[in-house]
Amino acid sequence: MEWKQFLNDLNQNVGQKYDNSMKTVLDKVGLQEKRSTAESLLPMLGAFGAGIAVGATLGLLFAPKRGENLRHDIRDSLQDLQQRGKIKASELAEGEFTSEGNSRAKAE
Repeated sequence: MEWKQFLNDLNQNVGQKYDNSMKTVLDKVGLQEKRSTAESLLPMLGAFGAGIAVGATLGLLFAPKRGENLRHDIRDSLQDLQQRGKIKASELAEGEFTSEGNSRAKAE
């Protein structure tokens, strides 16, 4: 049993040393490890999302409506969204209490 544990430890240590030494060699040569697709794709998606946000903001700023009318429309839309959110939250809370009351009534 001790030999098996010893060999597993040795294998892990050699693997870690190899990984560390490979990174050191690549650093000294001026190279780097190949990046995974996710490491390349996520920054591009972040930049794309930021571009969409900036574009939408600029579109609102340069809209053909007057600033006062545009701000009024945005304010109305946000208030409407807030009201719908409050209504949904209260519906969910009522539904949650109702379902708890039904489950309690069934249990009794």
